[in-house]
Amino acid sequence: MSDSIALHALLVADVGSAMTHIWLVDAVDGETRLIGHAEAPSSIMSTGDATNAIVEATRRIEEQTGRRLLNNNTLITPKNAEGDGIDGVLVCSSAAGVMSLIIAAVAGDISARSAQRAARATYTRVLQTITLDDAVRQAQIGVMADSGMTWIERQVQALLSAPADGVLIVGGIEGGARDALVRLAHIVRLASWKVQVDSRGQQTRNLNRRPVIFAGNSQAREGVAAALADHADLALVDNIRPSLDVERLDPVRREIARAYSERIVTRFAQTSGIQRLTRAPVQTSCDAAGVMTRFIAEVDQCNVLTLDVGSMSVTAHLCSRGRYSPVVLGGVGSGYGIGAVLARRGVDAMRRWLPFPISERDLVHWLLNKMLRPHIPPLNREELLIEHAVAREALSCVLEALLDERPDASYDRVLVGGGVLRHAPHPGLALLTVLDALQPTSRENVMALDVHLDSLGLMNACGALAFAEADAALTLFEHDLKNNTPLATVVTTLGDGRIGEMAVEAELRTEGGATHTVRVTHGEIARLSLPPGRYGTLTLRPAAGVQIGRNAPGAEVASELAAVRGSALGVVIDARGRPLRLPAEPQARQQALWSWLMALGVEREPLPYSALDSVEEAPAPVLLSAVSEPRGSQASLPRSTDRQTAEVSLAGNIEDDLAKLRQTVEAPQKKRGLFRRN
Repeated sequence: MSDSIALHALLVADVGSAMTHIWLVDAVDGETRLIGHAEAPSSIMSTGDATNAIVEATRRIEEQTGRRLLNNNTLITPKNAEGDGIDGVLVCSSAAGVMSLIIAAVAGDISARSAQRAARATYTRVLQTITLDDAVRQAQIGVMADSGMTWIERQVQALLSAPADGVLIVGGIEGGARDALVRLAHIVRLASWKVQVDSRGQQTRNLNRRPVIFAGNSQAREGVAAALADHADLALVDNIRPSLDVERLDPVRREIARAYSERIVTRFAQTSGIQRLTRAPVQTSCDAAGVMTRFIAEVDQCNVLTLDVGSMSVTAHLCSRGRYSPVVLGGVGSGYGIGAVLARRGVDAMRRWLPFPISERDLVHWLLNKMLRPHIPPLNREELLIEHAVAREALSCVLEALLDERPDASYDRVLVGGGVLRHAPHPGLALLTVLDALQPTSRENVMALDVHLDSLGLMNACGALAFAEADAALTLFEHDLKNNTPLATVVTTLGDGRIGEMAVEAELRTEGGATHTVRVTHGEIARLSLPPGRYGTLTLRPAAGVQIGRNAPGAEVASELAAVRGSALGVVIDARGRPLRLPAEPQARQQALWSWLMALGVEREPLPYSALDSVEEAPAPVLLSAVSEPRGSQASLPRSTDRQTAEVSLAGNIEDDLAKLRQTVEAPQKKRGLFRRN
């Protein structure tokens, strides 16, 4: 915004698919501070208009602050002499929709995997992955002959049926394969024609121009551009795999994010009514979180991991060792995105986190109802625990994708957000959900991991502000975000031991106060209270064979004097082992889950439920997930096949197929299908 420097009172909106959050910020003693915060169920999914929820949440801020912001459901702008109104509106959103992509690659286990990682830069979904080495593999097992169609015919047919927003072509190291990439471009060109039969039986063809990003061997650019001339909006970026041991994701990620902003976000801003409220470009919520992740890492000189569980997306942003990695899983979430979590993880993965008996059928019915009405909060303890079981598995999905790119991921600060975690009735439940999914080892740390809970969602607010008013974002971060989020200091013990045997003795000496000691056995989780605003010194005495961080097994570890900062839960000692293994026996698992809730103060009474094995199972209904696992995803990519072998073995066949297919598509016949079949 050109006049952003003059603005003082701002409404910052984060429009989600289930909930819309509003923050009112204004100048206080020369600095931008948080004045009020409210949320309301989003109206975008029901009415297509996002402004209704923004107005409703703004009305709630009026009630909180006594400040007049609306006049007949219209925002008062600019701020007047009486202090009423605002000077502007900034918006970020995760509800614009998912951009669907098709990946065309030379090799499935090399360039296609890199393309999958790059596609996670924003809210995208990979509909299909086609690879030349897959053609070789299918030819070897006789798929082409059995289906009656050539490999290239099937790919073009699949591309025509896939409603993709764009295509990403990758492959070929620098100085390597070129012809194979041109052939892939020709396949994409053929799929740009839509052949239809009108009411008179006449075939017509319409050109469907899609954006195509080419991130392959730069020596093939000219041939690819010629193949796609007048048939696609082509963007050329640096090779995603310039060599077999180098992966260059950032240029592709930037181009995918730019395409998403131009094609999806711009349309969303116009159709949802947001364009009428703000003169500033609408930002994506994941970009806002990413900006703040990098900022926190730079300012505090630490390795930062931020996690967010939304209704229709789950995100992870890692900035460590000078490298930034975003992972956004569009369509995967704790509300509208439950179907994708079920498709990826399964019902049993969620049920294992529940300490009460429930049939598979009843659990699936609850999940389906949550998909339909994600804004309705849990009505009882059982529904709350199911919601957090879903959050665990959604987080596991995004962390699995992050570790695919960064298997050596290290972090010493974790900041978590999302409606499920923010609205947890006890901070211990939010922490337990995160620890169960994250399973931090602290091996990369000397001693402990700092976990923060963004209870007001200020990460996105600060990130949205950063694009327009950097100074305002900085003061809001320092005063309102940084100081109000500490959840716990977590210590993880590493090393095997029998359940019930002592793992570590922890001693916390509070500055100016008493000393508290706790003995934690293997399989347990425990805490030492250290309220916000207080500081303490922590000493850990592990048993022989038990390791704390990078220290030697059995070595005593102590923090610096008064170095442990107080938080909502204080110091939490997690001695449950890594990887976390839930007891296989149902009653033992039930007792363990409940004991962990009691240890963190979530529950205070003994287990109130009957034994898990008392449930009589009934067949679960068939679930057709709203978001299915993309075809050709990483899990189903063909194993390694040499790229040059794929190129040579397919050279003649593909060229012949292309020539025949080009004649068919570009000279359609009356009353015949795409492949000259009635």
